[in-house]
Amino acid sequence: MARIREDSGSIGSFVQHGRWILIPDVTVLSTADFHSSVWTNKQYMAVGLAEHTKVSYIESMGLRAPTVSKADFARLASRFGKGLRRSGRETSVPNVRIISPKVIPYHGAGVVRAINRRLVSATLARKLEPTPGSVLWTFSPLTYGLEDLHSRVVYHSVDLLHTLPGVPRDALLAAEERLIARADHVIASSAGVANHLTELGGRPQVWENVADVEKFSSAASLERDDSVVFAGNLTPTKVNFHLVEDLVERGIRVRLAGPVSIDGVSGENELQKLLSHPNVEYLGKLSLDQLAAVCGRAKVGVIPYHLNEYTSGVFPLKVYEYMAAGMAVVCTPIKSVVAARPEGVVIAESDNFAAEVADVLQNWTVEQSAISSRLAESHSWAGRIEQARGLLIGVGSS
Repeated sequence: MARIREDSGSIGSFVQHGRWILIPDVTVLSTADFHSSVWTNKQYMAVGLAEHTKVSYIESMGLRAPTVSKADFARLASRFGKGLRRSGRETSVPNVRIISPKVIPYHGAGVVRAINRRLVSATLARKLEPTPGSVLWTFSPLTYGLEDLHSRVVYHSVDLLHTLPGVPRDALLAAEERLIARADHVIASSAGVANHLTELGGRPQVWENVADVEKFSSAASLERDDSVVFAGNLTPTKVNFHLVEDLVERGIRVRLAGPVSIDGVSGENELQKLLSHPNVEYLGKLSLDQLAAVCGRAKVGVIPYHLNEYTSGVFPLKVYEYMAAGMAVVCTPIKSVVAARPEGVVIAESDNFAAEVADVLQNWTVEQSAISSRLAESHSWAGRIEQARGLLIGVGSS
């Protein structure tokens, strides 16, 4: 637990009304590994909070049962390799240590969950050694009793995880209901997630996803080509590849960036057909700096998502990444974006998505680009971390 004066410039500094404020240590229970190719809320929150206190980052417990695919085999091999190395390892990020959990990734079976609870108790509890007042900030509804080791619990739900293919739906929903009853604070990343949590008895605060707007705005260029960008996980669970195909068939040049089907759902045939099109450039997995540079040279960012149960809870981080980079944004009418109605985002139905993108691309201006970038400024991770810090010390708590 940090107890440091505000003017010291040290980790954990915070003062209120002339008094020293204690900032508790935080355990982040994630649903993603720290070094995932695409960072989301979990890594950003951990790194941001680490500027103020000590953070233990518990990597994914593998909520989705592995299949016989090459991707899942590689995932299991990587996890096994981590198990052979010393856990609780430090990162290049000050005050963050990574802990790789040892659990059996078949959470749908009651006997496996019982074993996993023992494994978590025997391994993670010993490695964490939480201090008095420590906080569990969990992005996973499945905690295996980690909340009992901490003084306070924040449940931060950023997805409708129970709707994903291959996950134990009933087990996740039951765990989520118990966690909501125990949590001191419940946070939803979108209106869709908030509605779900409310149905389970929660009273969530809505913290819509934000972005590293400083990085993307600094990469914004006045000189751009007539290209469209989609950045994210290229999976048929979320992405409507037919809408992207409609764009390239119109002669629009599209750059795609991101991993392929990391959720285990294969859309290989659709995707390979798309990637073979002469108007498509696949950039692979990019670092955030590389992605910001790509966005800063394009005119339009697209979010061609399916309208399904899973995407009804999604508010994409890329909304404000695109805007910060000065791109116009065109998105299908996923519920949470429609509910939020972020200024500057064009909502386009599937049947006229390509036409809307073509129109926005043709009418892009430097002046409108600058406006988009300014609109994104109030949706930054810097602001979100201040909000999280306030919650940790009881300021702005619900």
